[in-house]
Amino acid sequence: LWRDHGLPIVEFSVVREPDGERARRAAASALGYPLFVKPCAAGSSLGACRVTDEPGLAAALADALRYDTRALLERFIDAREIECSVVGNTEPRAFLPGEVIPAGSHGFYSYDAKYTDPDGAALEAPARLPGPLQERIMRLAESAYAAVRCEGMARVDFFLERGTDAVFLNEINTIPGFTSISMFPRMCEVSGLPYGRLLDTLIDLAVARDGERRRIR
Repeated sequence: LWRDHGLPIVEFSVVREPDGERARRAAASALGYPLFVKPCAAGSSLGACRVTDEPGLAAALADALRYDTRALLERFIDAREIECSVVGNTEPRAFLPGEVIPAGSHGFYSYDAKYTDPDGAALEAPARLPGPLQERIMRLAESAYAAVRCEGMARVDFFLERGTDAVFLNEINTIPGFTSISMFPRMCEVSGLPYGRLLDTLIDLAVARDGERRRIR
């Protein structure tokens, strides 16, 4: 959907459980190594793995396919990981983006970095970005949100390529972490929407959405 809307995405291939080993190797070769293998639809980076060569491909795919019947192969991008909160129904509003900075031995924001290592990553909100780049990411987040017809809230995640500042959409999280210290409300907070008012806004959006649907036969 994002590709069809002309939004910047990472080159990818989809691998399904019945696909043979030859087809899987061919898909990986077309993207080149290193690459990322991840479940098509999952959360918390479960089943996501960086693969540096062909011998590691089979194990990475076997792990990803434990969580979904389809896996994504994606071209590796040396990038900063930027996140952007979006709130709204038909008129999405993006907030100042934040950044996830993996620490220690974590090469990316993995499950262990998120949940088992207390020093696995630093979360910075707002991200240190020049104004025009910050603005571009916010507008892209709104476009990505609208393209998949999200409502209520979502967190849109990006790759910001080192050396070029090229921006790529990574994924959209329609049920983002939502404690008072999670990145979603923190990005709203630094943009002037504190936690309590954020909750009120989401309730208002849900009531409005319900009203729209009640008018439909």
